[in-house]
Amino acid sequence: MKTVRRRRIGLGAAALGLVLPAMLASTAVAVDPLPTPSAGTIGGPSVTPSPTPLPPPATNSIGGSRMTERGIVVGPGAPAVPGTTAASWVVADADTGQVLAAKNPHGKYRPASTLKTLLALTMAPRLDPSSTIVADKSDENQEGTRVGMIAPQAYKVDDIWYGLLLRSGNDAANALARAGGGTVERGIRMMQAEAQRLQALDTTVVNPSGLDADGQFASAYDLALWGRAALQRRDLRHYVSQLRYMFPGNQTATATKQNSKPFWVYTENRLILQGFEGAIGVKTGYTTLAQNTLIAAAERNGRTIIATLMYTPFGQITKEAGTLLNWGFNAAAVAEPVGELVEPLSASVLSPEDEGFTSAGSNEAEVASNGGGGDRGSGTDIDASPVSSNDSLRWSAVAGSALVALLVLLGAARFLANKRRYRRYGAYRF
Repeated sequence: MKTVRRRRIGLGAAALGLVLPAMLASTAVAVDPLPTPSAGTIGGPSVTPSPTPLPPPATNSIGGSRMTERGIVVGPGAPAVPGTTAASWVVADADTGQVLAAKNPHGKYRPASTLKTLLALTMAPRLDPSSTIVADKSDENQEGTRVGMIAPQAYKVDDIWYGLLLRSGNDAANALARAGGGTVERGIRMMQAEAQRLQALDTTVVNPSGLDADGQFASAYDLALWGRAALQRRDLRHYVSQLRYMFPGNQTATATKQNSKPFWVYTENRLILQGFEGAIGVKTGYTTLAQNTLIAAAERNGRTIIATLMYTPFGQITKEAGTLLNWGFNAAAVAEPVGELVEPLSASVLSPEDEGFTSAGSNEAEVASNGGGGDRGSGTDIDASPVSSNDSLRWSAVAGSALVALLVLLGAARFLANKRRYRRYGAYRF
């Protein structure tokens, strides 16, 4: 245990040493005015709803020098970029990390429920999907969209992931942050550390759900980093690509005949609902101040394109996201990239917040064997999907348990054989 703890402290110190200079470098800012749609944009001429004043975006060159530009950023050879009402967007090849085009990619806007993607990236390595979380009143009483968690019912983490990533439940977000961090506040600090690890330096986290809050912002570039990282984990990729899931009903003393039954929760991603070719998620968002936000992705012929949009009024975000994804597939082979989605600073999922704390349902031995969580946060193919899928993590767990049982039986058989052998020679071995 002491070795594991020293390793965690070392990893935390190393991560802090890498992140602190970047945090300090991101403090210089400039003014970022919001655009007003013109007659050439989708949706026609109109007046953009005025958001509350936004903090000026960082002069952030993460991803390349062209990522500091405010208008449309596109390279030579690219087809004409479609008009949009979004204040900020990014289109990238999720496989190579190449940014194909963008508009004000590092502009800071409110993320709404796309922030739940960052929550998922933070807590998926820390929570065992087969473990349980007991809902409390703070979960049940969350504002905004809820999946319907009831205190003090115990829910499998696996169920809550669907409630978070399909229904966008704020009760699910609160429960996962609380279970993964020990407290919601600590979970939020872990989310901020994860944003820094991913080099999502425009991101500031105030709550786990994405509800409007003073100081809570991100950028289309950061959303693209989150989306790409989520798609690189098979467990999260599975959750976000599902159409629906049967969520547990009320099993507490307050249950009625109606609400005790399991019920379907459906994705809020209209690209999936409308059958957009190759759609695979990732996360929608809407609040009054954020307007519509979206991390969208699709896969065709072995290529995955991701499009992120922020502050998109007029109810046009699904149409605009589809248009940008189609453009991305057309442009990927001919357009010169204008930037890149950078790799994480480290493979470790641990932060100083983890020191001395074990998340609910986590496997401390697995964290230790991974050198402090290495592969589980590295973006490699991680398999932690439900049994109902074709993925293999749970089957691996079953196979592992069977192997352990077989080894125990073999050991017992060997012990009995040795005992009989020693007895024949008048000796006993204990």
